[in-house]
Amino acid sequence: MSESAVTARRRRRTAGLAVGAGALGLLLATGVLAVPCPFKLLTGLDCPFCGGSRMLGALLAGDLGRALDLNAFALLVVLPLAASMLIAGVLRDFLAVRIPGPGRTAGMTLLVLLAAWSVLRNLPFEPFLVLRA
Repeated sequence: MSESAVTARRRRRTAGLAVGAGALGLLLATGVLAVPCPFKLLTGLDCPFCGGSRMLGALLAGDLGRALDLNAFALLVVLPLAASMLIAGVLRDFLAVRIPGPGRTAGMTLLVLLAAWSVLRNLPFEPFLVLRA
């Protein structure tokens, strides 16, 4: 491997570590600080991630039931997806394991799920009222 390729690989690893550390810090900060949602402040509607910071706080405190109540979608879909992306990045960048990307279908499916979750949690009648943050 040439010296420039080794240097480029080191830069990618350093950038990956910086992004991962920043993401972890942000995750912990939002879980502790419980920042209000700007979308909800402007519209009065819950966005797909409303309750997410309180969900993280409950999860960090070990209260899985409360975390599930605050934002089930973020807990059951977004966090596992983020964890799998982080693990895949570590495997790819640090262990040189080739991992195929999720593909366009997975991204579109996630967008459809986010849209459906947004609509369902804002419906003003039972049984959807329980989905509000």
